[in-house]
Amino acid sequence: MARSRPRVRARFAWALLALMLGALVAAQPGYYPAEPGLSWTYSSGETQQLAGPRDFGGIQVMVLTHYFDGVPISEDYLVYDESGVVSHGTAAGGQVYRYDPPLLVYPAGPLAQGSTWTSSTDLADFRLTLSSEVLGLRGVATSAGRFNALLIRQTTLTSNGGQTVLDIFFVPGVGIVRFATQDGNVIDLIEKNF
Repeated sequence: MARSRPRVRARFAWALLALMLGALVAAQPGYYPAEPGLSWTYSSGETQQLAGPRDFGGIQVMVLTHYFDGVPISEDYLVYDESGVVSHGTAAGGQVYRYDPPLLVYPAGPLAQGSTWTSSTDLADFRLTLSSEVLGLRGVATSAGRFNALLIRQTTLTSNGGQTVLDIFFVPGVGIVRFATQDGNVIDLIEKNF
């Protein structure tokens, strides 16, 4: 019996070390890129650029602006914290929509195959629900590089009957490198500015 105790202790020590390393990875800044000035350009002609922080109803948020042909089309108001990435609202067409409660876009990392999360918010005329699941790891080649990406299937539901399903290919520390719709449209990352 005395011989098995060192093995048990060694296994426990390795398990504890693995748990601490996992926590360290989860706590490292940059799992979800959140620095002002970062930008991503996609094959659809869209560029997303991160700025901030900025005050949004008393909350400090990062602003993700979506541009087409250099023209700003919409903004997302995001908080990156220990809970993950949370959206407090969006602006488009001259209207600002505040999410109450805020929407969890991504939970705290690291993400793994089988991870799931759901978040809902109420808007003036309907309820919006995001449901996501990590389906696994996929190799993705774009003109911006080759990546091992987490495939996240995101379903957006509205209480008035709307539904969209989007496959998001996310790379920790880089961001989204590919979007794919259920009808076969693929939008790839073509340039990143880090």
